[in-house]
Amino acid sequence: MSKTKADKQHLSDVASLGCVACRNAGLGPSPSEIHHVRSGSGMAQRAEHTRVLPLCPRHHRACYPTGFHAAPRTWQQEHGSEEALLEQVAREVTELRKNTIGRAA
Repeated sequence: MSKTKADKQHLSDVASLGCVACRNAGLGPSPSEIHHVRSGSGMAQRAEHTRVLPLCPRHHRACYPTGFHAAPRTWQQEHGSEEALLEQVAREVTELRKNTIGRAA
């Protein structure tokens, strides 16, 4: 699936929020990478570029025991469902855009 200009802006905005799991745990902002939410799509398919969460490597990658891909069910029990986090991130992106519209880039 190729990225549109709007997709690229959304991915950039989401990444700029920092890891949602770290922030929700009170750990403060941390650099994030994009996690595509695949619930509702086939395992081999990448989710749309709008269904993404910002996660730091430790909360994302399977090489860490704390990573989503290491234990998705356990991870969601601890940090919340992907769907709930998607809603949170969508609200945060909306807020981010409200606060940056009209500012010099």
